[in-house]
Amino acid sequence: MDKGRAEKIARFLYEAGQLRRVDRSGWWVAGVDAPESVAEHSFRTAVLAGMLAKIIGANREKVLTMALYHDIPEARINDLHKVAQRYFDCPTANVRAAEDQADSLPSELGREMAELARELFDESSLEAKIVADADHLECLLTAKEYLQRGFPVQDWIENNLAGLHTEAAREIAQAAIDAAPSDWWKGLKISHKQ
Repeated sequence: MDKGRAEKIARFLYEAGQLRRVDRSGWWVAGVDAPESVAEHSFRTAVLAGMLAKIIGANREKVLTMALYHDIPEARINDLHKVAQRYFDCPTANVRAAEDQADSLPSELGREMAELARELFDESSLEAKIVADADHLECLLTAKEYLQRGFPVQDWIENNLAGLHTEAAREIAQAAIDAAPSDWWKGLKISHKQ
């Protein structure tokens, strides 16, 4: 690999790292002072997307790549909650930011990123719908966790449930609604050996 190509990739990776410092701003409206970062949200979104792709039989590699890139534009435009989005053309801003980011990468990587971003924001394929579902599911799970801690976020649960495209996502959402977030560890066999 030539030095210029490696430098472009390194700069992009530093930019992607900005997502660790971008808070998910919608939770501020509900009074959550220290919400998760966009990077934390993106991790669980990718886990969910990979599972949904496997369950549904979609192109898992494409879904995972799309899920990992889905919030990369927020390194440039930040995370805008729904109230703020009323005043901006967010889909266009996300695509523009993704295309600018793609232009900063070596051509073959940038082309892929730009194509996936357009497909994702248009929800023009099964894979894009799966990533959208994973994004909604992750927000629903987080809302359920915040609800358990006493924050008034029932609307987030209902709105994200209503936005789901696939039956598999709706089934997982209902199971998540019915479960207590803190019960994941109950029933595990824990060894007392040191």
